[in-house]
Amino acid sequence: MTISSVFLAPKQRMLLLFDYGVCWHFIVQYLGDAEVEPAQKLPHVIESKGETYEQYDSFGVEDDWDED
Repeated sequence: MTISSVFLAPKQRMLLLFDYGVCWHFIVQYLGDAEVEPAQKLPHVIESKGETYEQYDSFGVEDDWDED
């Protein structure tokens, strides 16, 4: 899937629902195509606003599981 199949023109936005259990919402805006350097890691975040949270911060910790 290419980005152009989701966004038809620069400056368009979408509301992204990430992780249906936690219901994180993000506004994603397509700013246009850019050249990618050969060694650049993708995906690449250009700008971020607000607090960041660790996803599944207690995942795998046995004390958090209710075994009843």
